Parts: sequence; structure tokens; C-alpha cells
Amino acid sequence: MSEFLSLILFLASVGVYAWKAGRHIWWFIATLVVLGIFIILNITLYASDYFTGDGINDAVLYTLTNSLTGAGVGKYILPGLGLIVALVMIFGALAWVLRRRRHHPHHHGYSLLALFLALASVDASPAFHQITELVKSQSRDGDPDFAAYYKEPSKTIANPTLNLVYIYGESLERTYFDNDAFPDLTPDLGALKNEGLDFSHTMQLPGTDYTIAGMVASQCGIPLFAPFEGNASASMSTFFPQNICLGDILKNSGYENYFMQGANLRFAGKDVFLKSHGFDHLYGSEELKTTVADPSYRNDWGFYDDTVLDETWKKFEELSRAGKRFSLFALTVDTHHPDGFVSRTCKRKSYEIDGKNNKSFSAVTCSQEHIAALVEKIKASPWFKNTVIVVSSDHLAMKNSAWDQLNKQDRSNLFFVLRGDQPQQEEIATKRNSMDNGATVLDILGGDNFIGLGRSTLSGQSLSEVFLNMKEKILAWKP
Repeated sequence: MSEFLSLILFLASVGVYAWKAGRHIWWFIATLVVLGIFIILNITLYASDYFTGDGINDAVLYTLTNSLTGAGVGKYILPGLGLIVALVMIFGALAWVLRRRRHHPHHHGYSLLALFLALASVDASPAFHQITELVKSQSRDGDPDFAAYYKEPSKTIANPTLNLVYIYGESLERTYFDNDAFPDLTPDLGALKNEGLDFSHTMQLPGTDYTIAGMVASQCGIPLFAPFEGNASASMSTFFPQNICLGDILKNSGYENYFMQGANLRFAGKDVFLKSHGFDHLYGSEELKTTVADPSYRNDWGFYDDTVLDETWKKFEELSRAGKRFSLFALTVDTHHPDGFVSRTCKRKSYEIDGKNNKSFSAVTCSQEHIAALVEKIKASPWFKNTVIVVSSDHLAMKNSAWDQLNKQDRSNLFFVLRGDQPQQEEIATKRNSMDNGATVLDILGGDNFIGLGRSTLSGQSLSEVFLNMKEKILAWKP
């Protein structure tokens, strides 16, 4: 309704000025500027929603204020150029229409009315409301009980015996594993999920809904919100320097921490976060290009999942043979919106829905095949008995070509665990959120059962169970 109202007010302002106001350069400029702001706000909303499916949110703000190095923009070039051309044409047409009566005497009352309507159109627009709410959410006082629920874990694990392999599947939410909704979409990884501890109700909270935020939430037990102040994320030299995160605890406990992905590590400040919290060995597109078999085999973001997960297996084998205590984290990219990428080594290269091939589903069925292959190799190795394998989505899928089908389902994040030391097969339907992931892993490794706002689902109570509306509580704690 507000979108319709703002458009009506915009058109009314244009009509009043163009047909009634007459000639006056300053009134013309003032009205054109305000109407231009309306256009820019709505184009920003449209562009943001194209990426997020949720309009202008913290993910947009964080990404724009951080490093865009290595962003996979190839599939967005044509839409972006089209948007720029449309913007120029709209401004040109608007200026021409507003100057219709430039040779007529100026009418102060109609100019004032047109400007008032233009301001009202901006005020009524959903884009303006989303931006102002983002600003207000940073400036208001937060709920004072935050400190009562934020718990700092011990900096070490007393007697660590297990190595850790933690795989983040880009946008690989649990919804894709619903075989009734999407038959035979994830047969390989789905079968492995059913062999382990499957946490089936992992909800997504504000500040955990994009890759770096999902990583921070799962390792530090805290959401990541974009800062407005001068030392915004692009100039930050560290992430949450006083917070104790999973990587810090692992390093303090004698683990060597490794991270691998196909994209550039600098994008969104992943390198800064990981180096700040215990990771000394990082591999991204720049680091891997000297070691992979075919450096030219890449997609828009970097190396395909088959390449990255092959390198992950090699590193697992090397570290295990050396008898190291280690954690090995990997992040896939082939399922990235808007429609993903299908690697050349996949046996399953396409997936049809409603009789048509769907690119996002095709990328999912391909990527899960590669993740499953890595897990199977680790399981078949002599080192699995000392290994915990975690497979998790970094966040729910953003707006992609499977968006309409996903939104028909009850959506949740993926998180399951396979233990080599004591196999357990169980679906755990406890209400939880992705901040609980790190605490659950820490608990399995023999450490505390809490990190920040996260709680182990195996021996603690998630704050998603404590509060009736955890999303509202997180937003109340945002400042």
C-alpha cells in the first residue's frame, strides 16, 4: 500500500509542476532533486531486492561499506548497465516533463504544492522507511539484558583429541533436502545427513543472513551488523577483537587452523575476520592459483567447488599423515545466487522443476555431489576415527532462480555432524539458530557448551527457545 501511495504522490507532484507551476529555475531544481531522490531510492530498493529478496538490509549496507575485491559480478553486468541506462532516461524524461510550462508565468502556490507532494512521495516510499529504520536501529538504546545472555567461553579445550573438518555450503539451506518438495535433488549429501546428527530446525536471525555474517555468527555466537561510524568495516583492522571465537579457542588448544575457498579472501573482509580469530593458514583464489591443476578453470567468483574440495582433501590427507592437531574449514561457491555454477566434473549437471531446467537447483545438485564425495573420502580414511565433520549452510539462499519454490516451504539452515569416534544417527528437532553451531561444535570437541549468544544444542538451551521471538530480541540488542 505504501509503495502504491508513494507512486501516486510522485506522479501527482510531476503533474502539478508540469502543467501548473510555470517558469522558475530554483523551484524547478528543488522539485527535480526531490523527485530524483525518490527515483534513486526506489532503484536502490529494486537493486537490493534483486540480490537479497529482503530489500535494503544490513547485508547490503555491510557489502557496500566493505571490500568488494573479488566479487563475482559477471552475471550482474548486463542488469547493472540496464539500470544505469534506465536511470539516465528517466531523469532526462522527468526534466523534460517538468519544463513543459517554462515559458509561462511562475505560480508560487502550485510550485509549493508540487514540492510538498514530492517530499511526501519520498516519505511514503518503502525504501526511505527501510533506510531510516537501519539508521534508527543503530542509534537507539539497546535492551540492557544483553550482558546477561552473552557468555564468554574458556579460551582453551582441556584435552582435545578430535580434528575438525567444517564445510560451509554457500546458500545450501536444509530446505533443498526436502525430498517431498524437491525429489532426488540432494541424494548423496542427503544420505550422509541422515547418517549423523541432523539439526533440523536451525533458524536464520538478522545479522546472520549473508556469508561473512553467517561465519561470524557460527564461530563467535554473535550477529554481524554493518557499522555506521567512521571506522566502518572497510577500514577495520580486526573483527570483534575482544570476543573469543571458535578459531581462537582452537588455536589456544594447539590446533592449526586452515580455511579454503574458491573466491578472493578479501571480499567482505573474510581474511580480516579469520586472521583476527586464530586462522593462520588461508587459501583463496589468489593462493590456490599456483597449486591447482588448471588455474584457468574458474567461474565468476573463483575456482569451482570440485577444485576447492579436491584441495581440501589433499590438505586433510597431508595434515592427518603429519599427525597434526588441526581444524580445516572450507566454503563452497557454486550455489551462489542468482543461479549458481555447474562444474565440469559433475555427474548430475541439471535438475528440472515443473518440466524446465532450473539453474539454481542444477547448481545445488552438482555441488552437493562434490561435498558428499569429500565427506565419503574422509569417512573411508584411517583418520576418520579422530575426526568430526560438520556440514552447514552459511545462510539461507538469497534471491535466486529457485526463490519462488523455496518460499513455498518452511525454510531453515543446514547443520549436521558426523563423528568418527562415536557414530550417532539422530534428527534433533530442537528450535535453534546458526549462532548455536559453534557452541555445539565446541561442546563435541570437549570445550564449553556456549560461545557468546550461542548454546550447544546437545547440552544447553538455545536462546531461540528462551525467547518467544528471537528475531525481535536480536534487533533489540543490535546497538
